[in-house]
Amino acid sequence: MISLINSLSATGLLVLMVSIFVICSLLTLFLAQKYCTWLRLSDQGIFGEIFANTMPTIFGFILAFVTISVWQNYNTVNDRVLQEAHRLYNLYRTINAYPTEIKDAGKYQLKNYATEVIKTEWPLLTQGQFDTKAFKEFNAVERLIVNFKPNTLGELSAQQEMLRQFSEYRELRRARIENAKSFIDPPLWAALFLSAELLILFSVLFKTHNIRMHALMTSIVGASLGIIFFLLVLYNNPFLGPNAIQSTAFKNLLESFTILDAS
Repeated sequence: MISLINSLSATGLLVLMVSIFVICSLLTLFLAQKYCTWLRLSDQGIFGEIFANTMPTIFGFILAFVTISVWQNYNTVNDRVLQEAHRLYNLYRTINAYPTEIKDAGKYQLKNYATEVIKTEWPLLTQGQFDTKAFKEFNAVERLIVNFKPNTLGELSAQQEMLRQFSEYRELRRARIENAKSFIDPPLWAALFLSAELLILFSVLFKTHNIRMHALMTSIVGASLGIIFFLLVLYNNPFLGPNAIQSTAFKNLLESFTILDAS
């Protein structure tokens, strides 16, 4: 399933989700028309109208809440990735205040760390994992700074600033790795799909005189659900799928390192 989602474009995923739900809707309509004729609703009174509007409204509120929550989680993770790259840039810039041997070694290790995150760790995020080598690269930079003994007030000030930034960066990195997973757990997926199927079943039980129009309306219900579930799949895992958060911020960071060194 993961490989399928990663291989599809956003348009392909949308077509797939809409097709699945439309087919399920029409199949449900066919089965209901053939085997459940005794269950058809034909009440034309006000009770039937109220009952017909209640279930879609309740399910719509639930689906909208989950969709907005998934989208907000995606934006939060994306914002933290940008903050992480910016914090790493600040570390690279602040290390210029150290003696030459510390500065050169620290810059070299920070570049190696950023490169390792881009090439190795980022692909692992689709599986909810992190790269041990990248973790060790970052710890090596931190040990270099922690073990340094300041001799002047300027070096002491730089040391305190670096330690503060290291602490903030570790939190951002941890948040990125911990959020490299599905926002919606399997039980919630099961509940959403079951609720969607119940809504489709509810829509096909109404008695109509024009079966083609009934099929068209059922298809529209299915297509609408397909679009909503397309958004859920698209934003569910921030690092998976056609709209996955890319390592662009870190690639831009390496370019910023080069510009900073040349200035």
